[in-house]
Amino acid sequence: MADRPMTTMSTTDVIELLLADHEEAKSLLGRFDHTERTERAAYFYEVVTALVRHEVAEERVVYPIIRHAPSGGEQEAKARIAEQSEVEKLLVALEKLDASSEEFAIEFATLQRAVLAHASAEEATTFPVLKEMEDAESRLALGGLYELAKAKAPSHPHPHAPQTPPGDVIFGVVASLFDKARDAVRSA
Repeated sequence: MADRPMTTMSTTDVIELLLADHEEAKSLLGRFDHTERTERAAYFYEVVTALVRHEVAEERVVYPIIRHAPSGGEQEAKARIAEQSEVEKLLVALEKLDASSEEFAIEFATLQRAVLAHASAEEATTFPVLKEMEDAESRLALGGLYELAKAKAPSHPHPHAPQTPPGDVIFGVVASLFDKARDAVRSA
């Protein structure tokens, strides 16, 4: 068990929270085919916010632990973070398209496949390592940290942002403030 401050307690194991997010993402992504073209922009904003906050929280809470796994932890973390980076690039590309266009629909299908493949890889390889490295009490504390990180995470993709400490934490605060201002202008 890694030494870290355990000040934020949760009543939910971090792995359960991650799995719940994966199920929510699958459901959310599955709604695309039932979303009217005129409603796609609002729907896509919901998708972006959910995916980005999940990814950022994972990068801040889960992957620093995985990197310390005795057998292949660094490679596991790098592989999953690379997948997340690709998803962020797809989100940025989709943000530039007309959400009602056929091109958007084609690119969104690519996003769906990438997100589902990433979630599957995490469930098969990352989560078992996390469970092995952290006991139940630690995973509850990590659940609290994950929820906090997710709540404070940016709401838009920043694929060129630093992905490891300390750069990710510093950039994340600035990006979150910028995103909140951008969201306020968008909704005004």
